[in-house]
Amino acid sequence: MNERPVVKLPQVMDELEKALSQLELSNDSGMQDTQQADSMGMSACVSCMLTALSENGSEAGRVIFHHGILPRLCPLLSADCKDVAKVAQLVAELAKNEFVRQPCVEAGLVQPLVELLSCDDTAAVKQACRALGNICFDNDQARDAVQSLGGLEKLLAILQTLTSSQQQPDHSSMCTVGCGFLLNLTNTHESLQSKALSLGAVKVLGEILQQNSDDSSVCQMVLLCVGSLAESDAGKESLYGPNFAGDLVMLMDSEVGSDLMETILELLATLAEHDGIKLQLVQAGAATSLLTLSCESEDANKGDDESSLSRASADLIVQLLTGDESMKLLYASGGGRVLKEVMSGWLPSDREHLHVAGVLALGNFARNEENCVQLVAMGIVEPLLSLLHKHDGKLGAMNIQHGVLSALRNLAIPVANKVILLKAGVLEALFSCLDGDISPVQFKLLGTLRMLVDGQESPALQIGQDAAVVRRLVELGGVVEHAGVMGEASRLLAAIIKHSRSEEVVSSVVNQGGVAHLVAMATSEHPVMQNEALIALTIAATVSPESAVGSLESAEVTNAIHKLLDDKNCDPHVQCNVMAFISSLLHSDVLYAEFASKGVLDQVKQLCSHDNQLLSQNARMVQEKIQIHGS
Repeated sequence: MNERPVVKLPQVMDELEKALSQLELSNDSGMQDTQQADSMGMSACVSCMLTALSENGSEAGRVIFHHGILPRLCPLLSADCKDVAKVAQLVAELAKNEFVRQPCVEAGLVQPLVELLSCDDTAAVKQACRALGNICFDNDQARDAVQSLGGLEKLLAILQTLTSSQQQPDHSSMCTVGCGFLLNLTNTHESLQSKALSLGAVKVLGEILQQNSDDSSVCQMVLLCVGSLAESDAGKESLYGPNFAGDLVMLMDSEVGSDLMETILELLATLAEHDGIKLQLVQAGAATSLLTLSCESEDANKGDDESSLSRASADLIVQLLTGDESMKLLYASGGGRVLKEVMSGWLPSDREHLHVAGVLALGNFARNEENCVQLVAMGIVEPLLSLLHKHDGKLGAMNIQHGVLSALRNLAIPVANKVILLKAGVLEALFSCLDGDISPVQFKLLGTLRMLVDGQESPALQIGQDAAVVRRLVELGGVVEHAGVMGEASRLLAAIIKHSRSEEVVSSVVNQGGVAHLVAMATSEHPVMQNEALIALTIAATVSPESAVGSLESAEVTNAIHKLLDDKNCDPHVQCNVMAFISSLLHSDVLYAEFASKGVLDQVKQLCSHDNQLLSQNARMVQEKIQIHGS
């Protein structure tokens, strides 16, 4: 077996220095045209530089660069030069070094390299593509130069030619190099990406992919290139039309290595941001392929690559479920394979990433009332609660807890489900999680509790009569660092008052300091929250006036009322609820005096002539009570 002789690096660098010195002498002698250069052994000099670069690309590149070689390569990049392919290869190797790329542009190498793209020498074309691709890597000035010289059109013409010349020697390598050049030329460059799309880049890349589906190197580069173009909305739209997704599913079903499979999944995730492509993927059978991949890769004895593929495939299934049409197709009236695998495989699994994917999948399935009712009837609540208990208090379990709570919240929306969830112990399970301090989890937890309480007296009483729970809700209502948690806690306090209408519940909220949160909520930016707070405060002042009034005074409720009535942009329905609230407080001499001194009574009088008929009617009713109180 012939082994490559070992060449010591110092020897290589010495030979490089000698070759560069000879080149300088030839140029100093005025021999600058290609024939003179050839006669001085330019071919040998270029070979020496290539050898040095192959041994140590960075060090040799610096030596060559500091000898000022770049401008001297321009005349050697003519198609007439017999060593033009080797010179273009030299530029390609040099441009692997970041510090050489911009100087290549400044030395004028881009133009002759672009011109080489049209020559008949396939070796020169290939090396010119390599050189330009390396120069253009993360280099917008080089990209602009290539664009101005028509380089993109020439490159796409080369790629198009490759689709009809598959028997050509070096075809596979040329496809890889050409697609690599297109990737580096267009990546993150919006105008070039747009132009490439308009010139039919997607069609050409699709043909190359189909013709080379058994060549992993070509497929890898094509997919990277498509992935770059797909970052823009226009790119996704271009890929949606020809159903490129279907080709990817076929490729995924073939025997491919883990690296290529990872690239396929990454590209599918990008494409699946487009709802139409989500549906195309589902129709092409992507979910079945992804389920198989997630199961095959779940084996604990497999390596990191397989584990990564399992995660990516499960995540992609969840992403497909975020589209309404694709979710409906996968749900299949409750008989879909994905749902069955989630319930029988993912949720009972010992893999946390499958737990996360499973609960997120269920949350997406539970996006309409019919599905929610069916899922609860299928017994999905118990495994969700089991996961919630299993991961309660665990470090790093936020995604699972958040996903479980999201699913439970959706499941709690239909009235028919609320009683079933309560009987299953959902309320108690949620209580056990209230002491956590992870804000996103608390936000979702509070929202789930509020959904369970909506329209239900029993859970409202159960929450409101538990002093520890009410105390915690009041604490969370003061978490100014997280507006979402603060808002949801206040909304839940309002909900338990509204749906229980219980003096005991009102007293508990008052005693724990919750009234101030409700007053603050009444002046929030959102009319829905304003109405919820005002209704709860009105009920509190009605069913438990003695305990509520004192807290309202200390919460500066008069200022809040004045602010709402003074706001010209305030929703009239909100101001109608303010009228009802004022009416419930007129029995308090202290508050009545405040209303008079701070102008609230005058505001009510003015609103009696408001353009909104319902508001003016409510204001007149309050005005009548004010007049009775005043007399």
